[in-house]
Amino acid sequence: MTTERKNYKTNSENQIIVNTNQSAGNLIEGSSETIRKLSLKEMDWLAGIIDGDGNFDIRNLKTEKDVNKRVLKQIRITQHPRDSRILYKVKEMIGGKIKIKGKIYLHWSISTKSQMIYLLNILNGRIRLKVEGFKESCDLMNINYIEPNYVIELNSAYLSGLIDTDGSIVYDEIGNRIDILLEFKENKYTSKLDITQVIPNTTVKVYRQLKRNQTANSIRFSYQTVDNMLNIYNYILKNRLYSDIKFYRVMKIKKFLELRSFKNYNKNTTQYEIFIKFMREYMLYMNEQKELPEYLKK
Repeated sequence: MTTERKNYKTNSENQIIVNTNQSAGNLIEGSSETIRKLSLKEMDWLAGIIDGDGNFDIRNLKTEKDVNKRVLKQIRITQHPRDSRILYKVKEMIGGKIKIKGKIYLHWSISTKSQMIYLLNILNGRIRLKVEGFKESCDLMNINYIEPNYVIELNSAYLSGLIDTDGSIVYDEIGNRIDILLEFKENKYTSKLDITQVIPNTTVKVYRQLKRNQTANSIRFSYQTVDNMLNIYNYILKNRLYSDIKFYRVMKIKKFLELRSFKNYNKNTTQYEIFIKFMREYMLYMNEQKELPEYLKK
């Protein structure tokens, strides 16, 4: 007997149709929980979040015949409370639960079969890094796995999802600029990732290195030129970040570009003081315990 494998469809507005026989209520199949339709942008962002900090919890369970059976127990994302907005955005889109994990982390998860099938289907063809867990999860749920395109499209929100989870927005003191960095363990999936076409008119540098006390190479994607900054700002305006601290830092780029030349003024000038005040606020936002460099200390 052949097992039917499920593939969800999209309508003319590129929105997911969960069950084409259902009415406008858009309920998850077999569930009483209502889930709104997601745009392509939302699905791409969600794929970036899962590729960054997602986890497919697959376990071996003993059956009555004492045979191990592989089971997808839940799909989850873990974040620091500082980035709780990410999890609440995911919950708004998919449903699920948010709980405290350990002492300092928040944990979003879904565990019902209907919710997991729904999420696997809208991510299918979009997961590029957490491929092993995703492929096995699809197989366990009888879903035909779709290979993704590793060249990320122009203005895709997939990149903003990666930045939300695995990205860093940093101030480069020597270059006097704000950079975006993305770093992963290098493997056959991360080495195929191509984000050069996502943000128009930007230059992406790729570095590979073996860090101290590590056994695997890391791969870093860097936006680190002054000319990149305004284009990054415009991209995030279209594809917003839900990490509050990262969104804050990117939204400060325009003001920073107005003030960056003040860093070279004499330390006794008003211009220099304006720059120092701006940078102090920039560094300490949601990060009050950060050790500031000497020139920023009062």
